[in-house]
Amino acid sequence: MKDRVVMLGDAIIAIIITIMVLDLPIKLTHSGNIEIITLMRSIGIYFISFCFVGNLWYQTAQVFNHVKKIKNKDFVVYMFLMFFLSLVPAFTRLLIEDTNREIVFMYGILTFIVSIFLQILLNSLERQIEETEKIKSEYQKKIRFKHRGNFIFRIFLLFLAYYYPEFGLVVYLALPIFNFLQNIVSHEENIYVEQMNDEQKNYYLQDSNQTFENTIQKYVSLLKSSMNNAQGAQKDPEWWHQFNQQWQKEVNRKIKQIDQKLSETTDESEKNHLYQKREKLESQKRQIDEYVSMATIKNQKSK
Repeated sequence: MKDRVVMLGDAIIAIIITIMVLDLPIKLTHSGNIEIITLMRSIGIYFISFCFVGNLWYQTAQVFNHVKKIKNKDFVVYMFLMFFLSLVPAFTRLLIEDTNREIVFMYGILTFIVSIFLQILLNSLERQIEETEKIKSEYQKKIRFKHRGNFIFRIFLLFLAYYYPEFGLVVYLALPIFNFLQNIVSHEENIYVEQMNDEQKNYYLQDSNQTFENTIQKYVSLLKSSMNNAQGAQKDPEWWHQFNQQWQKEVNRKIKQIDQKLSETTDESEKNHLYQKREKLESQKRQIDEYVSMATIKNQKSK
């Protein structure tokens, strides 16, 4: 059943993209030349919808790969999703003909509705994923926070599209491209997290940005890794070296904080508690040293 539903969705999406291409207008001037500006503008608007549809397919494909069956309610939601998605070619044609306030706003409403049904479907399918494949609860919270942020941003974008249609159209142009790249980065990040042991996961999930210098550096690093001949985390020793290095710095920082507290306190019970924490950190530090040594040896053998 799942395979047939996925095949149906793939067929619908293929038809949607085909219709959008066929609707591209190719106008000629009185002298018989192609109106290049009009054509490029039309292709640009088509590109918005293409990325939007492609991004939706990518997200659903990633989740469908981890579920064994599709429940009836998920099938109904998926069909509603396909129904509204099938309206994208018609609204894309309207955008090509004119980009006034009403049309841009209507396009925004359509993409908003599609996003809502997509989120309902993804949330339901993610709950069906086997417990062994589920990610940590901390990571799930981050994903839910990201979805809420996207929902709020979509509402804001509707207001922007209504009052400032030109700016709204520009954002609608950039958003699908950004989301598509973001999904690639998230998928690559999941590959790294799946290879970590419990200690590494706990450190990483506390604040994934601390593994990198900043958010942009994290985004670029993971995107570059995903483009590395589809080898990803398994063949990227440089990423693991950087990860372990940052982890070492964080552990050393915590040890220094404990040493500072030990020098300031006179309470014996608190001292014992701090010593226990320090011992755990020292043990973690020794583990990191072992990981670094193993990674170095593995890297030398691969050369």
